[in-house]
Amino acid sequence: MIRILAIDEIGMILPLSAQVQAIHAAKHPEQYCAEVPEAAARAFFEEKIRDGAQLFVTEDDAGAVCGFLLAVPNRREGNPFVHASALVELDQICVDERCRGQGIGAALISAMERWMQEEGYGEWRSVVHDFNAHSQNLMRGQGAHVLALRFQKTLTP
Repeated sequence: MIRILAIDEIGMILPLSAQVQAIHAAKHPEQYCAEVPEAAARAFFEEKIRDGAQLFVTEDDAGAVCGFLLAVPNRREGNPFVHASALVELDQICVDERCRGQGIGAALISAMERWMQEEGYGEWRSVVHDFNAHSQNLMRGQGAHVLALRFQKTLTP
């Protein structure tokens, strides 16, 4: 079952959020914090929801969260160089390691897309790191394509 998580239920996703954080911190410790205090993580998600984001979750038969997706609406004004746009940033997605390969990620994205259509959004975007083959495959499997390449160079003293 997929549903939208209420703001007072955020604690349910924090263990999965920690899984995602650990993966990113292991690959890019210069950018990602290894440990995120629970209160800080909770405050982050609460603020996103208050600002209009939707937090989709899927639960197993026992009510345990198997995955979540954070969808952040973004309306941008146009300027002389780019058109105005209304899109959704797929900010975070996580499927519990014990539940991968069961179609949960695809189901979460489908739920987000249904919500997007109801709200008048016709496009979503997501940033996926080069090391995250699971997410890359998920995005491609949902019909997404590579929009741009992002480069980074860290200067050493």
